Amino acid sequence: MQDNLGEFSVNDFPLEDRNKDFYFYKYCKPDGEWIEKDEPICEIRIGEYNEYIFKSGTLIARKAGILEWTVEKDCKLEENMVLYKLHDKGVYEKENSIDKNEYKHFFTLNEHNYSIDSWLVSDGSFVKKGDEIYIYMDSKFNRLIHKAEKDGYIHIIDPRKIFSIKKNELLYYIRNKDDQRVIEKYQNIPKIILDDFTQSKSIIWDFVSSKNSKAYGVITKSDDGLVDLIFTFNYLQNGDKIVFYFNPKQIRPRQNDKISFLFESGEVIEFRLISNPVIIQKKNDDIVLEYKSSITKSELELFANKEFKKWKINLVNENCEILGGENGGIIDYESKSNLITVIKKFGADYISTVLSNISDYQPIETRDSNLRTDKKDDICFVYLMHDTANGYYKIGISNKPYYRERTLQSEKPAIELIASKKFPVRKIAESFEKSLHNVYDDKRLRGEWFELDENDVKNIIESLK
Repeated sequence: MQDNLGEFSVNDFPLEDRNKDFYFYKYCKPDGEWIEKDEPICEIRIGEYNEYIFKSGTLIARKAGILEWTVEKDCKLEENMVLYKLHDKGVYEKENSIDKNEYKHFFTLNEHNYSIDSWLVSDGSFVKKGDEIYIYMDSKFNRLIHKAEKDGYIHIIDPRKIFSIKKNELLYYIRNKDDQRVIEKYQNIPKIILDDFTQSKSIIWDFVSSKNSKAYGVITKSDDGLVDLIFTFNYLQNGDKIVFYFNPKQIRPRQNDKISFLFESGEVIEFRLISNPVIIQKKNDDIVLEYKSSITKSELELFANKEFKKWKINLVNENCEILGGENGGIIDYESKSNLITVIKKFGADYISTVLSNISDYQPIETRDSNLRTDKKDDICFVYLMHDTANGYYKIGISNKPYYRERTLQSEKPAIELIASKKFPVRKIAESFEKSLHNVYDDKRLRGEWFELDENDVKNIIESLK
């Protein structure tokens, strides 16, 4: 057999086998990998299956080169069929090289004796050549460390994989950019529903950022890991909706409770529940609490274009706040960086999907103020509070600043109310609060908390007289 050509010939096999059928079985190395002289290059099956047992043969490389796969498994072989090709470096376009934009890491050791113990980096993180990537063990339970072969963004095929490794199994990519990983892993697959009576369309999702059927929204965790906040964007009843799902075994929000999203830019979106969430059963038999709210064009654009920072559930009825958003609820976007990526991509994909499928689409510019349970003509206060423990200041708004002070003191006893100013209507108070936030935006730590100096405090107190 001419191994430089990879041509099949029955004359290369024993005389007693030449009248049998030959089938291609498998390659011994991945496509595009370097193979040394005298290494096994592929295996073939001789004759038909006999109670799952068949005779096989292994072809050996008679020279070194980059392997190109040319046939599929179980392909019946014919005389002079090219089983493989061997190329010099830099010739084959699919060559797996650290010099290329995409490098594949295959595990090349014995398939029966090794297993992954743990991953040392997060999927999607930037790694440098020599960084420790994962720990693996041999058959004697010796712990070994694999290190990165090049700089770039890592795409781990299965971050859940912590058991046996097959020989030549693809474990991860390293790429110069992270775009391809995001496209492949965080797929948002819409479901367009046409109402036969009205001919109007609704948009929901078969999958959100996952191929898991349970992922009917973006899943996030509270900071203590005890509460899931799941949300999705749907087009329902000719309008954009944000839909929240809660596990009733974890949390039971009620009317007047609030859900807020904070972005790295300092912008906050707040949704106040104007009714109690309803109990529904999802297609995977999950029993959840569901709440729907309209969402504006500018709010959707925040999700699509700005980096998410935190969320907060304010259980007004229970005088309790739950913070979250540091971790995603599934392993594919468990890290904060991946969660940020998922939320931005989902927001962008939703906007794109609606624009592509709703011909008469009219985004909501403002949420109906009549739906708010706190009336705009209520008396309202803008206040300044001080956390004496860390020296930070809070510029906020409340109908009852003294009650708000006591609420915060229950969490942090060092909170003190410094000053407050009464406004005849909430709308004016909100405008005044926003102005103060804008003035001191460069000193904002997060949300309504600021690192102010003595002169700043003096000026705000004067403004609140």
